[in-house]
Amino acid sequence: MKEELARLDQDARRAVGDGDWSAASQAFAALTALVPDNPRPWYSLALARLRAGSVLAAGPALRRCLVLAPAHAGAWGLTLPVIGKIAYQLRAAVLPGAGTGVLRAAAALRQEAGDATGAVDLLDRVLTREPDDGECLVNRAMALIELGRKPAALDDLERALRLDPTDVRARWARGWLRLGRRDWGGTADYAARWLEPEQDSRQRLFDPPLWDGGALDGRPLLLWGQFGVGDEILFATLVEAAARQAGGPVILEADRRLTGLLGRTLAGVTVVPRADPPDPRIAAAGPAAQSSTARLPAVLPREAVLSPRRAPALAADPERVAHWRERFAALGPGPHIGVAWRSGNRRTAGRKSIPLGELAPLMRASSGTWISLQYDPDPEETAEVAAARRPVPLDNPAPDIRDDLDELAGQIAALDAVVTISGVTAHLAGALGVPGLVLMQRHPLWFWFEEGETVPWYPSLAVLRQRGTAWTAVIAEAARRVAGG
Repeated sequence: MKEELARLDQDARRAVGDGDWSAASQAFAALTALVPDNPRPWYSLALARLRAGSVLAAGPALRRCLVLAPAHAGAWGLTLPVIGKIAYQLRAAVLPGAGTGVLRAAAALRQEAGDATGAVDLLDRVLTREPDDGECLVNRAMALIELGRKPAALDDLERALRLDPTDVRARWARGWLRLGRRDWGGTADYAARWLEPEQDSRQRLFDPPLWDGGALDGRPLLLWGQFGVGDEILFATLVEAAARQAGGPVILEADRRLTGLLGRTLAGVTVVPRADPPDPRIAAAGPAAQSSTARLPAVLPREAVLSPRRAPALAADPERVAHWRERFAALGPGPHIGVAWRSGNRRTAGRKSIPLGELAPLMRASSGTWISLQYDPDPEETAEVAAARRPVPLDNPAPDIRDDLDELAGQIAALDAVVTISGVTAHLAGALGVPGLVLMQRHPLWFWFEEGETVPWYPSLAVLRQRGTAWTAVIAEAARRVAGG
């Protein structure tokens, strides 16, 4: 049976890589027949049928996945186009007699929508009935982490690992917590995430084994970005160290918006855009090993990860930088400072974003020119702040800074400084070596750490941390530093 599973898995991966969703559907259907109680192939079958255009055929597979794994976030993400029962699940969860499957599903939806408190409340109800549900314990831990209740989250993770010491999600979350405390003993747990990759992970599209951090004797190493644009920028700062460690050529698959920026800067690295099927240059390179770039902190030598950079990790297009310096000079006197204040991430926006009006003390602290680096700013918010006679930044003169990240990088490199919440703007400023202040929410992602004003990958940035629920103290400190030049 193992040989048959391996063959079918290989067939499925090849079909997904080729974009042949009909063949992928056949392979995943065969896998479900062999392992009918495993939710992963059912989810993959639903996804493949949906991408093949067979919406009705995707429904039964998706329902089966949700029966086996009621909190499968990916499966619930497909319910709107396939089943359309999201609203029903959320309504049903408020009923006193709601079943645990409904509660798990509704909790996953709550957390995805940014309501971690609501997710915890629903998962508490499940665990009251099923206290040894390891998956539910891990899901609650994830929600507790978002709420900053890290000791309670760690308790849940330890309970889950006592139930199943091989639970890779629990290990990864425990490692994530330790790394956030700058405890590098957590790297082995953190790396566990890639031991059993999600069915739709890029890792499953490629044949090479996971890179162990060793030399490859001149053979190519394949790296691929994961999680989000900001994460890709950050972990790209470690790609050249990985190339030196592997001792051979590197091919990096990245978000298409980053290929110009990364390809311009990373010496000896072939950068290709992420695509389905993958760019043919990957197969042509014949990589000997692969890794997510987000995994590099766990496999590179510690000094390669933590040593502060002496030069910027990335370089903007010089012609664009010169163009924007000239444009900014025409807009007003220096210093020219870029500012971004809202997140577009539905899950985290409520914790990271700052109302524009609250930035008035900061913007009054400099006699220079403030320029918006905000994606899709709300014109009503800007008008209301201006009507209240509070300062607002100048509208960004570029037509598109969301999708044209080379343009945004050119702008940031042309500025004297940046003040921003955590997000793509912060990552770009740090990678480009531009001086900046990051107004950091209380419970950031691990690579911003829980304490300290500096992070090793971005020496040009100072991290100003929110301590309570208000931003007043952070903004006041940022204003003091801006006023001091």
